[in-house]
Amino acid sequence: MNTPLAKLFVGQEEHLPLAFKEQFLATPEREYDVVLEGVMHTIWHKPKWLKPLFYLLGKLGILVPKTGENIPTKLEVVPGYLPDGQPYHEWNRTFAFPDPVQFFTRVVYDHQQDNLADLVGPGYRLHMVWQGRYIPPRSFTLETVTNALRIGHTIIYLPKWIWLPLLGRVQFIQTARADAEDTIDVDLRILHPFLGEVFGYQGTFRAVRYPHTQ
Repeated sequence: MNTPLAKLFVGQEEHLPLAFKEQFLATPEREYDVVLEGVMHTIWHKPKWLKPLFYLLGKLGILVPKTGENIPTKLEVVPGYLPDGQPYHEWNRTFAFPDPVQFFTRVVYDHQQDNLADLVGPGYRLHMVWQGRYIPPRSFTLETVTNALRIGHTIIYLPKWIWLPLLGRVQFIQTARADAEDTIDVDLRILHPFLGEVFGYQGTFRAVRYPHTQ
């Protein structure tokens, strides 16, 4: 299957909730596009004295720099292939603040770590490795394994004593609703080893098909 997440769902493809199939199993060969449309019920940062850091990380495209409640949000799922033929997904988020914020990530499979990785920041140079798990029947989780820097085709994995106090550890859960399998609830939190929970968002989204634009 031509998706970077395929390995996580081997043998489970037919049993996945609809929203998971639409998002995680998207391939360039599909005859339609998928957008997750919904609302972030809350986006928060703490403590307040870290606000300048969150602003900088937002400018670098590493996280959402603003906070708020009931923010209309959409995530466009854009599948493709790298020059070497490896599949990727771009998950392009738009947060409809009065001054909208866009946050783009590229999802690949890290064969060295045998895990998923998110590429974020300028030139996708920050390489964030996740342990991804599908927990039947309706949950999908991600948790930080390690972080690295990408320089050209080289990936430099950082020691834990560097990346953990700088970036914290991400915990993410996505749950499909039992009564509406095209609808998901998401909960993301960043946990710092000394400060506890410092960033998070919670939201609800529905997978919507659109005519293919490419």
